[in-house]
Amino acid sequence: MGTTATNWSSIKAEAYFFIDGSFDSKAADNVINIATPASDGKKRKVLIVDDEQVIADTLVEILNDSGFQATAFYDGATALEHIRELCPDTLISDVIMPGMNGIEIAKAVKKFCPATRIFLFSGQATTVDLVERAKKEGHPFELLAKPLHPEDLLKKLGQE
Repeated sequence: MGTTATNWSSIKAEAYFFIDGSFDSKAADNVINIATPASDGKKRKVLIVDDEQVIADTLVEILNDSGFQATAFYDGATALEHIRELCPDTLISDVIMPGMNGIEIAKAVKKFCPATRIFLFSGQATTVDLVERAKKEGHPFELLAKPLHPEDLLKKLGQE
């Protein structure tokens, strides 16, 4: 087994749902190559939208440490104000938030940046119905369940 690179619980203790032990650098060797630059040589851009700031900030820290260019917003309206300039490779958004929900954000992002991969995440079982309804409307967004371990997220981002 490899050395422990980072214990994410020491970074953000409040983000308890990410914690599932330490982040094993040996296991990470299998997923580190996913953050290779895009064809234009730039880091892959990931936009995080979550009304729980500690969750969004923790995801940004994990992704930036793994070679991505991640940016967080804490509400959908603010994220959409910046979407045209950012046009991320990937959007990761919480589903249930005040104001604009994650599905509404994802639909709007797809209008401006159709190549953006969309991942919605939630710890609430009721969001499955919302995501299924969006799929029936022609929006095949993928739902990631909380808790979400950093290695699992990195592997998911590496799937093309």
